[in-house]
Amino acid sequence: MITQLAGNGRVLLCVNEDGEWSSLFYPYPGQFQHLREARIGIYDVGARKFQWLRRDSGMSLTLGGPREAARTPVSVWTGQGLLIRVQDAVHPNHDLVIREIHVQADPPRSLRLFSYHSFEIAESMYQDTAYVEPDTSALTHYKRGYFFEIFGGPAFTKAVCGEHTLKGLRGTYVDAEDGRLEGRQIAHGAADSVAQWDISAESSGDVSLRLFLAVGQSLRTVHDLRSYVVQGGPVRFQRESEQFWATWAHRRLPQAPKGLSARVASVYEASVLVLRHCTARNGSVIASPDTRSLVIGGDAYNFCWWRDGGYVAKAMDEAGLYEYADRFLHFASECQNPDGSFFHRHCPDGAIGSTWHPPPFLQIDQTATVIAAAWHHFKRGGDPDLLVDLWPMVKGAANFLRDFRDPATGLPAPSFDLWEEVKGIHTYSTSAVQHALERAARIAEEIGKSPSEWRRASEEIRAAALTELWNPDRQRFVRSLEPRDDRLDASTLMALKLGLMPWDDPRARTAVDAIETRLSVPGVGGLARYEGDQYYGEENPWIICTLWLAEARLRLGETDRCRQLIEWVAEHATPTGLLSEQIDRKTGAPTSATPLTWSHSTFVDVIHKYEEVAEKGTPSED
Repeated sequence: MITQLAGNGRVLLCVNEDGEWSSLFYPYPGQFQHLREARIGIYDVGARKFQWLRRDSGMSLTLGGPREAARTPVSVWTGQGLLIRVQDAVHPNHDLVIREIHVQADPPRSLRLFSYHSFEIAESMYQDTAYVEPDTSALTHYKRGYFFEIFGGPAFTKAVCGEHTLKGLRGTYVDAEDGRLEGRQIAHGAADSVAQWDISAESSGDVSLRLFLAVGQSLRTVHDLRSYVVQGGPVRFQRESEQFWATWAHRRLPQAPKGLSARVASVYEASVLVLRHCTARNGSVIASPDTRSLVIGGDAYNFCWWRDGGYVAKAMDEAGLYEYADRFLHFASECQNPDGSFFHRHCPDGAIGSTWHPPPFLQIDQTATVIAAAWHHFKRGGDPDLLVDLWPMVKGAANFLRDFRDPATGLPAPSFDLWEEVKGIHTYSTSAVQHALERAARIAEEIGKSPSEWRRASEEIRAAALTELWNPDRQRFVRSLEPRDDRLDASTLMALKLGLMPWDDPRARTAVDAIETRLSVPGVGGLARYEGDQYYGEENPWIICTLWLAEARLRLGETDRCRQLIEWVAEHATPTGLLSEQIDRKTGAPTSATPLTWSHSTFVDVIHKYEEVAEKGTPSED
């Protein structure tokens, strides 16, 4: 599981629970994942003992706390008279990964430190080449248009290449386990490599080593970057990264409101940084860098969903990351279909993503969420030029929503629900469409366009929803029509948030009470998605659903209950402050994609709503 992140909008590095590099994305967060495996080993020369630094090695591991780890991943290994501190960073403006390693030994001893690297360049482990650069001890891995150059500061004592997986081979890491490298200078196919440093570790003070990974799309690019680092001095680039993130955290991270725990503040900081790291320079926002579901389902969360991205953009606006939200909206403009709609999801480079929906690949709420994010972005920034830039996108999307209607009911026509499971006319999707059309009308008014058609359509859809989707006998919204589904669904809380029914309507409280009563998870706590949910377990609590309930209680005037739910979410973050999609109802552990940007964006949004109540007495509308 991912525990720590570092990135610069092009390179995204993920670190797992063993403190190892688990994934390396380039040239966009989420695309492509080039890393198969990386590990660090230590050989005690006098004792002739070797071990890889893993939890089963007999040494204990401490990962950096939420605040420290969110800025620069840190792993500290202790045991057997050794203290090894590993700190990872991605340089803010060079495509350069920096791994700083500090070693202490008591009693002093001679050690050999090994670094093993195996890539799946462009997400394939075949047809790679790895070789040792003559006269530099640097290692270069490449395939087609992707190049990775590994070098040390100080330089490696020795470096070798080999192969893994195919031909019955385990991997060149085996070559290190006797403390002596004997491999080749070049390998191809399923190629890998190992680098070695010989060090004398002391009990007072420590030995400092740095491993650099230069990333680029040509040999010249990575060679030039290596030369630049060597000439400038390895320490300089580590310090630049540390200073940048210290400055960024000081000047860009807003403070969590008073009245909440230190744990909430730490998870809030981690959330803002996760949103930043998972947003590419071109504006794409991935749902998660977690790739574990590839093994189970053949697909992952490394795509830009317009619903998730829209909510992330709104949260980034709330947190002051205005330029990142701006990039997302312009990226959306480039990916929009000619008819104004948005497909299911896109790859980070803008290509159409994989889907399990038949044509036209629609979840209608996603198109709606982009419009709502555009209005929210303007509301926070107040720049009319922005609306002019986004007007073609907003106009196309709003016209599509206006016309995508079921003639029998006046509601939006059937599409897949926000949970991506069932095609029908859904309460949440309906609320998202009526909300988006009303926001499109506001945008039109701001720049002198006519809002009447969109506002009328929004009012018609809202009126139809209160007639067709409200069940007066059970005093709650149905989940969907065509097919009719009366099960309770937490997304109804979002339908209320988006204005389908005013909060001062007594029916709103009745609907919220029914959802909390039925969908609260006994024992572990939190709120499930809907009755009968079987995804990753039976009715697991979801982070976003629990936070939707927190905001609903806040808007109903129940501040204490809101705070309790916020604290519950923070308590169920990972030790490094990351929020998963779900919590296992039996163990209370994070499950499914971790981190999930939608979970983090909802946490940020609810924190800001809570702050607005503390300062103004009421939260702002979305």
